[in-house]
Amino acid sequence: MKKKRAEAENKLTRVVAIAVVSVIMVIVIIAAFTINFNKIYGLLLEKDMEQVRFTSSFVTKLISTEIENLQAALDSSQRVFIQTGNNQEETAAKYLDDISRKFGFKKVGLSDLAGNSIDNTGKRERLYNDKMFDSIKNGKKYISNVLNLSDIMLIAVPFYKDNQVAGTIWGYYSISSISDKIELNDKSHRYFQIIDDTGLYISDSGNINSFAEDRNIWKELTRYKISDGITVDQIKKTVEKGQGGEFHFSYKGKGRYVTYEPLGINNWYVFSVLVEEYLGDYATKIETIFFGMLWGILIGLFLLVGLIGRYIFTDLREVKKHNEELSLKNSLLFMVVKHTNDIPFEVDFQNNTLTVYSNTNSEQPLVRKIEYYAPENMLSHGWITAEEYPDYRDSFKKLIRGEKIQPVVFKMKINGKWDYNKLHIKIVNQNRMIGFLEDYNEQMLQEQKIKEIRIKSQTDSLTGLYNREHFTIECNKYIKEEANNPNGKISALFLLDLDHFKSANDTLGHMTGDQILRECGNKMKAIIRETDLAGRLGGDEFVLFIRNAKDMQSLRICAEKVNQVLKQSYGTGTNSVTISASIGIAVWTTEKSFEDLYKMADQALYKAKDKGRDRYHIVLKDKDGSIFQIE
Repeated sequence: MKKKRAEAENKLTRVVAIAVVSVIMVIVIIAAFTINFNKIYGLLLEKDMEQVRFTSSFVTKLISTEIENLQAALDSSQRVFIQTGNNQEETAAKYLDDISRKFGFKKVGLSDLAGNSIDNTGKRERLYNDKMFDSIKNGKKYISNVLNLSDIMLIAVPFYKDNQVAGTIWGYYSISSISDKIELNDKSHRYFQIIDDTGLYISDSGNINSFAEDRNIWKELTRYKISDGITVDQIKKTVEKGQGGEFHFSYKGKGRYVTYEPLGINNWYVFSVLVEEYLGDYATKIETIFFGMLWGILIGLFLLVGLIGRYIFTDLREVKKHNEELSLKNSLLFMVVKHTNDIPFEVDFQNNTLTVYSNTNSEQPLVRKIEYYAPENMLSHGWITAEEYPDYRDSFKKLIRGEKIQPVVFKMKINGKWDYNKLHIKIVNQNRMIGFLEDYNEQMLQEQKIKEIRIKSQTDSLTGLYNREHFTIECNKYIKEEANNPNGKISALFLLDLDHFKSANDTLGHMTGDQILRECGNKMKAIIRETDLAGRLGGDEFVLFIRNAKDMQSLRICAEKVNQVLKQSYGTGTNSVTISASIGIAVWTTEKSFEDLYKMADQALYKAKDKGRDRYHIVLKDKDGSIFQIE
């Protein structure tokens, strides 16, 4: 009897001890949550402010780079105007129009130092911009603030003749054209605004969370309540000194965190903004999770107290044994994982979790909700590229539906660096999948090397055009295909020799000769279509295969365009040599190979040279194949 009473008292003591420990644990958990919640909020804020700073830096670098590229585009276009005089307005306007369309300028013009200007429409006018001409006369590039109430700015670079500033090439460009390249949507919790040195908004992201109503930021800030005793004048002085900073403001009960830094152009600034409500929502979610965990612990503790008797201790021993076995298996798994770059993972649909067994120093698997790896979240965090997004999205949808996924290679950012990984998936049952990310970097490197070797074997090392062997293969392939499937259109082989190239090579040197060949190759690639072929047979002999032209007139237009773009002078003064092209054109009718067309084109080339060079000549065969028709 005493023994049973002692056993009962012992059990009661254990239950009371468990209950007391449980209550203490609950109090400690609540206290720890209360103390550390503000710290968590601060960490969240710091994390997102890092993203805001990154956005600001990204916007700054992108706009600076774009404007530098626009200046470089104007600067590099000078050579085409060296031979252009006042009596060549139509030619100058055409070159200016090419620059405008190629680089997206609203208007492009050429002006002397007196302000006499011609634009890409051929219109002549007088420019009155003292600040611009002061910079140009000193050999400096010029960028204006936005003009009037538009988002247009003026970019100008010095124009030189005989190593002296002779005028300026200028262009009007839309700031919004640059802003549109920044990948932030209009509902993002981060957005940016750009101001000029007077405080006027040059551009903004059009975000729905923006409060901006006035075009001047300094007037706009007077409407807000700025925290920590910071004033609008203090912010303005910091900007005037060319320094950056951060501040917080609220308006109509809504808060914003702001970081600002100079753009490096005309004392322009980028203001990047983080929506405070986003942090509050995120913190609330964390708070909800914590309270959910707390209630789970409380319920578990109450159940634990209710389990009286020796069976509770038996269960504890079983749990301990099971945990030891699980820990042993996990340790074994991590020992293997640490010595490979492959990353195993497990998908649990019942619990909506995805567990990653990483090869980092941590011996605990990383468990997150499946939605954490959703395509949109991966893209927004910069863990996959926009190019990878469609394939990743399709694979993710199949994974969610529990469908079989064939191994596929993705470029992903893992542990802070970009790697190629091949995704392998195996379905265990309707609630569970397992798989691993195979390290595919070495295979991709080998494939890239093979691709580079293949390209090098197909192309001319100097011009990047197809070499003789590969051009012949591609041309013969097309002739064979079209012979079996005629489409009624016209194809032709263009054989080109550069006029006076030997003179340029001897007079100006082989380096200039190589430059001429490269430039001619680039020009030919630029004017033909993607479906056409371009190659260099050797020396100054080039070849084009124009496929499926509409009619003979289209071939003539193409030939005239080639003659036009290849005609250019090199060198100066008495050492100047004008390069042009003589072109023999063989229209394909019944010829069976590239060699047949080449013989015809070679005869046509002879005719073009015989007529005085810098021209083209077209030949084709009669239906009976016996007579050459000459055009």
